[in-house]
Amino acid sequence: MIQFVKTSLLALAIISLIGCSKDDDPTVNNVKMNGESFKIVEASIMGLSVDNGGHTAISLISGNANNVQTLTIDIESFTRETLEGTYSYPVSEGDKALDDWLTNYMFFEGTEPTTSNLADGTVTITHNKGDNYSIDMDLTMVDGLIFKGEYTGDFTVVFQNLQTGE
Repeated sequence: MIQFVKTSLLALAIISLIGCSKDDDPTVNNVKMNGESFKIVEASIMGLSVDNGGHTAISLISGNANNVQTLTIDIESFTRETLEGTYSYPVSEGDKALDDWLTNYMFFEGTEPTTSNLADGTVTITHNKGDNYSIDMDLTMVDGLIFKGEYTGDFTVVFQNLQTGE
C-alpha cells in the first residue's frame, strides 16, 4: 500500500508538472539546505487517499536537466480542507503526523538516485489563497542534511480520492 501511494504520488507530480503555468503572486524562497540556498524551481502538493486513509506529498524541486534535487514532505492529511496546520516527527502534542519514511530528500544525477529519509522535524502549512501556500520547515534527515526556512508560492495542487468499494 505504501509503495502504491509513493509511486502514485510521484506519477501525479510528473504529470502535473508538464505544461503548468504560475500566477503572478510573489514567491518567497528562503529555504536552505545545510545553510546553502535551495533554489526551488517547481512546487507541488499531491494528496492521495484510498477509502478513508492516505497521505499528501509536498514536493519542492530544485535543479536542472543534469541533476534534480527533490525534497518531499509527506503528511498524514489528504484533503485540501485539512491540509493547514503544524506537523512533526516525532509527533508533538497538538501537532499532526509528519511521516518519517515518506519524507525524504532525493538527488538524481543521471539515472541513479541518492535518498535520505527524515530523522526529525517540524513543518507548518498555511493556505494563503487559491493554490498559493506557505511551507515553513525545520527538518533534519538521517544523513545529517538540514532543510530550514520558508517557501511561499503557487503550487500545482492535485487531490485524488479513490474508493475500493469494500
